[in-house]
Amino acid sequence: MNDVASSDAHIRLGMLEAVCDTLAAAVIVYDKNDCLVFASRQVLRYFPIHADTLKPGTRLRDVLGAIFDTGVRYGIPPEQRHKAVNREEWVSTQISVHWREQYDAVERLSRDRWLHFRKRRLPNGYNVTTLVDVSEQKKQEEQWRSDLDRIALTEAILETLPSPVIVKDRNLAYIAANKAFCTIYNATPEGILGRTVWDLADAENAERIERSDRHVLETGEPFLLPEHVIRADGSDLYILTRKHRIGAPGHHVVVTIMDDVTALVAGGGAATDGEDAFLRVAGGFVEGQNCFDPVRDAERRLLLEQLGADDLRGVPAKRVLVATTNTRIEDILVGEFKARGGDCCAVRSRHEFESFLALAAKHDVAIDLIILDDNMPDHEAMAGNSHGIATRTITPGGIGPDFMRVLVEEHELLSENDSPLGDIVTPVSLSDDWYIATDITAMLPAAVGDIDVLVAEDNQINQFVFSQILEGLGISHRIAENGEEAVMLWRKHQPRLVLMDISMPVMNGIDAAKEIRQAEELTGTHTPIVAVTAQALNVDMQNCMDAGMDDYITKPVSPDMIEGIYRRYAAGKLEKSVA
Repeated sequence: MNDVASSDAHIRLGMLEAVCDTLAAAVIVYDKNDCLVFASRQVLRYFPIHADTLKPGTRLRDVLGAIFDTGVRYGIPPEQRHKAVNREEWVSTQISVHWREQYDAVERLSRDRWLHFRKRRLPNGYNVTTLVDVSEQKKQEEQWRSDLDRIALTEAILETLPSPVIVKDRNLAYIAANKAFCTIYNATPEGILGRTVWDLADAENAERIERSDRHVLETGEPFLLPEHVIRADGSDLYILTRKHRIGAPGHHVVVTIMDDVTALVAGGGAATDGEDAFLRVAGGFVEGQNCFDPVRDAERRLLLEQLGADDLRGVPAKRVLVATTNTRIEDILVGEFKARGGDCCAVRSRHEFESFLALAAKHDVAIDLIILDDNMPDHEAMAGNSHGIATRTITPGGIGPDFMRVLVEEHELLSENDSPLGDIVTPVSLSDDWYIATDITAMLPAAVGDIDVLVAEDNQINQFVFSQILEGLGISHRIAENGEEAVMLWRKHQPRLVLMDISMPVMNGIDAAKEIRQAEELTGTHTPIVAVTAQALNVDMQNCMDAGMDDYITKPVSPDMIEGIYRRYAAGKLEKSVA
């Protein structure tokens, strides 16, 4: 009978050892008197102790003492590892841990070895401990943490560089852009990353930039070009554009570094010849992208002119609160004060306004100036705030998507010729900075529109499909993510065809089409707008026609479908204009 029981016990132990091997884990079991009951052979992989130490009946204190004598010191805080450790104190500490109901921790045994300890005290007093080697996981975690630290450091360095730096992937989409580059376009990184140069530059410059990018990507040959760029604020930027290919095969990226030499050019240091010149530029600087936005500049000046000189003096030491429902005004004023070194934020309702002031007063945060939009509901009550803060009320004057239309409508239109607009009489304050074409019909087609197709689509997958199809057909295009952006890009680029998705955030396709048609009433022009719908319902089609759209297509779109629509509305229009 005893032989049978002994045989059965050996089978169970063998099965337990096999399970431990399969799970790559070591198991140790102690009874309620802290005497060893079972220890799998995997324990010897982690602790270089004699095998006799792990025989059943060995006391916990003796096992821990044997581990200590091998030089292993787990369970010691990192800040104390360099100090001498008393054997009895260490053993006593581990015994106290052993008697906890539960214990779960990752302990470092050596420089490159970690063990995951799990201890459970059972109701009968037995203790079960499992040990799992997690060294590879910890190495990966440390590598990831180190990589993240390097990335953060690299990003911080790029952000502080005075010269613009960008990185493009194999598809020539922006994957990194520092602050200096974003400043050129007066854009945020979120508005640039993931897009291509076609979303930022005009067609001619976009084609030139993409051609050089692709050459560098395919050949690995460095690229150098002196360029003259006009920033969004109208200032000149002279740069030496350098492009390099980096990365492993199949994972190449293009890094563009724009060395800012504006100071040398402005100081007369740039020359085309001569041995004493600081900067020798053979052939001079190529005229690059003009990022200046005259509409935004006029809006900015209109707002700043309504502020007093004292309001703009000593800005770095001021805290300014802007109250407006107009996101355009918020963007301009907050950006302006932050660019001047001030601390500025905005609220969009009376409730936010009062809550902000109350919270600032509670935390003793002094606000130096409040700028209040007189289009705000209850702006008169807000102007009389009880906190005694200096308040300036501004009159936006139509600032926003319709600013140009309002500007034109406020001035007399003279019809002395057959031009759709006639001669526009502008005030003296604007005449020096603005030029408005008076004969649109006499303008070349390239001046009327610098892209062929504008696609308004919020779904990223559909955006990719449209881009692939249009690029394959050799048709220049832009992508707008919502109706409001579509109207803005239409005003800027005057495309020959608009493909308008109906359901979009911010502003839907119906409202965007109506706004475009209203703007065209002033110019006498007509841009074909084709609705892009998920399903051809009669009610949707009628709404599209009522909004002034010319046609519709249904998703999913195909190259033949897009080519047919383009030939019907845009290709013929181009030939007619050229003729």
